[in-house]
Amino acid sequence: MRPSLQQLESFYWVARLGSVHAAARHQNLTQPAITARLRELEEVVGDQLFDRGGYKLELKAQARELFDLAEQILALADRFSGAIDHGAPGLGLLRLGANESSAMIGLPTFLSRMREQFPGLAVQLHVDIGSELSRKLNARELDMAILSSPISATHIVDYPLGSVDLQWIAPLSFQPSSPAATPVELAACPVLSLPAPSSLHSAAINWFGIHATRLQASGTCNSMALIAKLVAGGHGIALMPGPVAREARDSGALKLLKVSPEVPPIGYYVSYLQEMAPMVQEQLLPLARTVFTECGLVHGRRKNHVVANNQGN
Repeated sequence: MRPSLQQLESFYWVARLGSVHAAARHQNLTQPAITARLRELEEVVGDQLFDRGGYKLELKAQARELFDLAEQILALADRFSGAIDHGAPGLGLLRLGANESSAMIGLPTFLSRMREQFPGLAVQLHVDIGSELSRKLNARELDMAILSSPISATHIVDYPLGSVDLQWIAPLSFQPSSPAATPVELAACPVLSLPAPSSLHSAAINWFGIHATRLQASGTCNSMALIAKLVAGGHGIALMPGPVAREARDSGALKLLKVSPEVPPIGYYVSYLQEMAPMVQEQLLPLARTVFTECGLVHGRRKNHVVANNQGN
């Protein structure tokens, strides 16, 4: 007895999205219909496909190969029906994550170029801090994310896009006592930051070093745009990705600070599920690299290869 394409398609989306409810919503079917297809497929296979004990349905170890085969079969079916003529990568849906700086610098262009090149591709967008994007990737709630300093499980591939410089920003009224402000001087100022364990929070604390114990109680905020407004209003200083800081400076709302020592840059990555590798590597990575370099978010790739299981660079 052979499985049907409908059974394989429902199995694929349940495995990829993590629940019958999400798969039913995506396929525009009822949950009982999806459940029936799964039951029929399990009868064909002769075994259960999912562990059903947790919050999310997880593929059993022996079903991982079946998932890979189902993905290949469905991709071939898409090609047969003419989807390849539209240049649509994968199977029609990309759950894309982006941190705020990439969303502010380059993401609109990236989405527009994807829409032009892959009109059959639906994008589900999630903008969040990097640690939350890593969590969602590791839980298979996202397919791909653009972020800094990922903390990735073994089934995630981290591709280095390049590095981003970091800049301290301050109100226009702030007058440092020396041409290059030092950690000793700035430790006396209220410091606004994204919450830990964000890469910006870590970079600020590391820059202050031993002087971090003297930092004023200031506060955290999940929005860089709001932090920039608070800084412009005279409520503190903040460390920002260079492109975001320069955009705020050019608006006349605040100033950049020259500091000593300089703040080391941080790496930016495209991280994605291993099963998405052919689609991402062949079609989306070149586009992401081009767009985010042209938009000035990243400068030069730090490495010339992908990194699997990157443990929090």
